[in-house]
Amino acid sequence: MRRFVVDRIRDWAREETGSIAVEFALVTPILLLILAATVDIGSAAFVRLAQEGRVTAAADYALLQSAPSDNETATSLARKLAGLLRGTSEQTAEVEVNNSVRATWNGSTITVANMPGDAVSCYCPTLSGSDVAWGPPLSCGAPCSGGDTAGRFVRISANARHVVIFPGYAFMEADAVVSRSVVRLP
Repeated sequence: MRRFVVDRIRDWAREETGSIAVEFALVTPILLLILAATVDIGSAAFVRLAQEGRVTAAADYALLQSAPSDNETATSLARKLAGLLRGTSEQTAEVEVNNSVRATWNGSTITVANMPGDAVSCYCPTLSGSDVAWGPPLSCGAPCSGGDTAGRFVRISANARHVVIFPGYAFMEADAVVSRSVVRLP
């Protein structure tokens, strides 16, 4: 009887049927993890590139426009730029024209609000954290503290909410893709 049990154990040890299923069961979770990471990073990159394209298109359009001569033309420019930034309902955008008008896309509508500045004034905007500090109005062409000259500017920003499986990408900020641009008007 003992010999029979030992022979059966040796037969089972040499048996190869089912080994592919065991190997597949061991490798499948790793392959699925790699696939999930690839899809996750790919979808985040797609959202980022699409958003960067809209911000770039709005910045290019702003470069082709002349500086606004009054608040009415600044409002018109802000509304047009916000229209170029429209995305899905989970995306928002904001355009500030020379610290005088702000147009906001909230996922469904564009709203326009006046700001404290004047459309014909010139500024020396600086980056303050992740936002632009306009500073006091100056005469156009006056030297700025950073070495540039005062001018008229447009600040363009867009945010897209994107929930990821694996957080911590270098181009994501807390489940959001953020794109910004500051353009000096001609």
